[in-house]
Amino acid sequence: MTAKLYLGEAMGLLLKTLPFIWIRLGTYALLGIGLGLYLAVAAGVAWLLGQILGFLGVLVFLVAIGGAWALVQWAKRYFFYLLQAAHIAVMTEYIVYGRGPERGQVQYGKQQVMSRFKDTSILFAVDRLLYGVVTRINRSFARLTRILPIPGMNNLNKIVEQVSKFSITYIDAAILSRAYQQREQNIWAVAEDGVILYAQSWKPVLSNAVALTIISYLEMVVVLVVLGLPAIALGAVVPIPAVRTFLGVLVLVGVWMFKLAVSDAYAMAATLLAYHRATDGVAPNPEWKARLSEASEQFRTLSQRAASAVSDATSFPGDKPEVAPE
Repeated sequence: MTAKLYLGEAMGLLLKTLPFIWIRLGTYALLGIGLGLYLAVAAGVAWLLGQILGFLGVLVFLVAIGGAWALVQWAKRYFFYLLQAAHIAVMTEYIVYGRGPERGQVQYGKQQVMSRFKDTSILFAVDRLLYGVVTRINRSFARLTRILPIPGMNNLNKIVEQVSKFSITYIDAAILSRAYQQREQNIWAVAEDGVILYAQSWKPVLSNAVALTIISYLEMVVVLVVLGLPAIALGAVVPIPAVRTFLGVLVLVGVWMFKLAVSDAYAMAATLLAYHRATDGVAPNPEWKARLSEASEQFRTLSQRAASAVSDATSFPGDKPEVAPE
């Protein structure tokens, strides 16, 4: 199976779901400004403490960076993750059915998430298991020599194999998107089949995820240049150390927020496209289920929950999505 990169289609998918992009940009911009101010103040405090005892200033600033990282991870987990889940639900409608809600996309996506999972704890539980299973699959199959065979490039192979670890989040989200495509009550069974299909069709999906991960970091370099040049010029006009520090921190935070807001959404869209195109019309192979059960404890847990799940969820009849009214 050849690997195709869905760069153009992914961009079109983002344009169709612009309400999510605007919300992502706006909320990440606010988070970025807050982080910039926080780190600028922390840098000032660290500098003052450093005048008294050098290592103390460094320690304080490192703690401040750790606090900023923890804050972003918390926000991603409890707000942006749910926003992303709703975004995936709407993108899945466009990919699978060729149409989606033109208005009220965010509310529609939220309704799709809650109607499938009923409770966010179930969503998180499924996602954790998928992440563990995909990690195990990628460790077994993800070798660059099997994706992009480049003779004599062993070092590059190792680098990209490491990059593939960062792409796992896109892949498990693509598998999770089957929950919005399928209308079954047993969400665990849907996830189980989704993992088996990924194992059967891993190469084009992983190729897209790896390539888009690399592209997202290249985009960060471009954004760094775009934001950095004006900051350098302003720093030259206002040669005050505190101002230069603030500008530097603001640029770095801005680049980070752009990746989270736009680059990650783009990579997600391309991976979703690759997954659904690769698995369309493919039936889960029982042999792969046996292999995965033998190799992954998380997959065994997923299978057990699929087998024991009580069918008390709302039925979702019909082959077409319920599109939000215009």
